[in-house]
This record gives sequence, C-alpha cells and structure tokens, in this order.
Amino acid sequence: MIIKLEDIIDLDYLIGKDEALSSEGDIRVREEKDKKIFDQSRETCRTDKALLLSWLEARRQEFFREKEVKGVSLLPGRVFSSLYSFMVYAMVFFGGITGLSLAWSFLAYHGTRPVNVALFIFLFILLQVVLITITVFLLIKRHLMIRSEKGFFKDSIIHTLLSFLFFNVLPEFLKKTDWRIVKKGADTLEYTSTLIRMKNREYSELFFWPFFILTSVFSFSFATSTLIGTFFRVIISDMAFGWQSTLMTTSIKIHQLVSLIALPWSWFMPESLAYPTLEQIEGSRIILKDGISVLATQDLVSWWPFLCLGIFFYAVLPRTVMMVAGIVSQTRVLRHFNLDRPVFRALMIQMPHDSQTAAQETFILVPGKVYSDGAMDKIAQTIKIRLFFDVKEIFRISVDPEQDSEVFNRLGKSGIDQVVLVHEVWQPPIRGLLYYIRQLKSAMPEKGLLWILLTQDAGQENLCVDENDADFEIWKKAVFTLGDPGIKVRRL
Repeated sequence: MIIKLEDIIDLDYLIGKDEALSSEGDIRVREEKDKKIFDQSRETCRTDKALLLSWLEARRQEFFREKEVKGVSLLPGRVFSSLYSFMVYAMVFFGGITGLSLAWSFLAYHGTRPVNVALFIFLFILLQVVLITITVFLLIKRHLMIRSEKGFFKDSIIHTLLSFLFFNVLPEFLKKTDWRIVKKGADTLEYTSTLIRMKNREYSELFFWPFFILTSVFSFSFATSTLIGTFFRVIISDMAFGWQSTLMTTSIKIHQLVSLIALPWSWFMPESLAYPTLEQIEGSRIILKDGISVLATQDLVSWWPFLCLGIFFYAVLPRTVMMVAGIVSQTRVLRHFNLDRPVFRALMIQMPHDSQTAAQETFILVPGKVYSDGAMDKIAQTIKIRLFFDVKEIFRISVDPEQDSEVFNRLGKSGIDQVVLVHEVWQPPIRGLLYYIRQLKSAMPEKGLLWILLTQDAGQENLCVDENDADFEIWKKAVFTLGDPGIKVRRL
C-alpha cells in the first residue's frame, strides 16, 4: 500500500487542526471521534499505515460534512495535486513551444548562409550535455550529503523559482480565470505553501522530487520539440549545413570530433547516416571568399542525420532517463515513507490497535524550582493525555550543559527516545538556550524526539498557552532555525 503525497499533506493538515483545539470539551469530542474511527477500522486495518489512511478517509468525509467550514471546501492535498497537474501540462507546453521556436528560427535558411553546424552543436547538444552533467553532479552531491548527515542540500535556483511560480504566480493568475480549485482552496493552498517552507527539512525528500520532475518535464519537452522541429524543418525545406572556423582547423580533426560524438549510435547505424564522411566534411567547409556556390549539395545536406541523432542521444534520451528516475525516486520515497514521526505518533498511540505502536515512557526536564510540585503534577497529567507518554521521571535542571552533564548521560544510557523539556513561553529563546537545546538533543538516542512544552508564567494558576500567543510564535520560529526535525514545539 503506497501512501500518496496528497494523503501526507492532508494528514498533516487535519492533525494540525486537532492540535490547535483549545477547549477541553473540543478535545474530548475529537478523541471520542477518533476512537470511533478505530472501532470501525480495527477489523480491516492491521498496520499503522492502513489505520492512518482509514482515519484520513473518515476525517476527509467529516471535513466536507462540516457546515461551519467557511470559505474552504477543498483540502490542501487536493489543491496541491490539481495545481501540480496543471504545472506539468504547463511545463510540457512551454518547453515544447520554447524548443520548437528556437530550433525553427535557428534553422532559417536563406539560400546563401548555410546553418552553422558548430553553433547548432553547441546550443542543442553540448549545452544540454553540460546542464545534464551539472544536474547529475548536484544529485550525487545531495545524496552524499544526506547519507553523511552533514545537512540537507539546499534547493537549486530553478527549484526555488518553480516553487515561487507554483505558490505565488500561478494562483494569482488562476484566480482571474475563476478556476474552482483556486477559488475554493485559497486558504488551504496557503497552508500547503507554509508546510513546504516550514517543514522542508522534515519532508525534504517528499517535496524535492516533485519539483525535480517538473524541471525534467520541461527539459524533456524542450529537447523533444527541438528534435521534432529540426527533423520537420529538414523534411519541408531545402536545408544546407556547413562549418567554418577562423582557426586553421583541418577537416581531419573535425571528422575525428564528430566520430567521437557519434560513438553512442555509430556501432549500429549505417556509416552513411551515423556521421558525415571525411569527404563530406571537407565538401561542406565554407570559405568566405568562395561562397557556397562551389559546394556540392550532397555534402551540405549530409549533416542532418548526425545532428538529429545527436539531439536524441545527448538530450532527449538523458532527459527521459532523468524524468523516469525522478518518478521512480518519488515512488520509492513514498513507499518507504516513515510514519514514525511526531506529527503522526500521538494519533497512533491514542488509538490502540494490533500494530507496533504503543504508549512510550518519557523523561520530563524542568528548570530548577520554577514549577511547583502541584504544577508539575498537572503538566505530567496533560502530557499523558495529549502526548500519550507515561512519565518515568522528572529532572530539575539548571539549563546549563556542564552542570546538567549527569542528566545528559542518564538520558543517553536510558534508551528512552522521548524527552519533554518544559519551559515558560514568555522567556525568549536566546542563543544560550538554543545551544542548550541542541546539546540536549545530541545527548539523546539518534532517533529520539525532544518535545519543548511551553507554559505560561509558572506563578499563574492557568498555565495554558493560547494558539495565537506571540511568544509561542517566536519560539516556533527560533526552534525552526535549529534545522532538526526531531525537535518539536508544543503548547500546554
């Protein structure tokens, strides 16, 4: 069972809506609905993935039934999928038009000026080889950086431009056409854009390949239309191809060069089609003082099979391979998508079933004597209810890596991969505090999750933090800069 990108976007969106619930009554109602979904799915769903998809389908139906949803009738996954399909067609169209127009205008022959073979090879073959080589190099570099865990490879300029076109230019354009998808999904489109920007580290693989495929589709369409345009121009026109050089390049060297370029196909193609012979190359050399009247027609037209085959083997075929590789890679990423993530784990735990997910133990870390024992009891109870963790032990820390070294060692040796750091939201996450959070995370098991649970001033009776709290937003942005998807910010 392969989960779709559309499903992951909707899962993240709907779970986020549940996490934003503030009143205890709404939370209880949501939990009861989720348990009801489990009761209806327990007979057919035996894995986490199956249960999540069953929950998603039920929530989608519930979403569309809710009368209180104002101005939104489409989920972000559907909006993203529809716009992405539109972008694919747009890439095919614009790539095709660009390639065809460029080839058609370049091959304009006026009878006295043959098409410059050297410039044609540079524009439509050599330049494509250079771009493809750079792309392959960057893909290898990105793969090595991810495997070595040195960091995530930054999106290319082209990917950034496509993302801007996708989430900014395209919706504004389609709004003027009154397209249903954009009109009814404007808010959820904004959510998807924010999801990609804010969670690019966590979902980097998921959102990298779709935009890579878009660039590959454009390049493939460009190369294919160039080939078609060249071939069609040769068929309907009396074309002439020639070469000339200010340097005293001999025909023998040109022949050696074209024979080297033709290696991918010369082993199975007739020699007369694979590339021009030495005599044909010599016969198509243009010397300005002599003009082209002295050149034989059969020599001037001998280049076109070589040029068409060059475009096919060095542009169309590699672009096809890269496009297919992108689709296969995206499918592989979705097939191996790890559901053991913070955004999904709490949902899986609250619906006990026959899968491997189960309630987990956690350590709580709190600064010094800031919180009273009574406040900690309430916090621990909230953690059990909302995060579904059994609190094993509470540590009073000094928020200094050196002084808390024993606590760090205890965390590393315990094997517990869930730690909750409780902190007051009004205290800004300054550089020293962020450094402590990084050190704390590095002391935990490799795949451990650090939850930062923010509360109001410990002296207040009500410790709950509002969803729109300005300090809460500052914390989220500051923790985001750490670049670690294993650190999650939550509010009490």
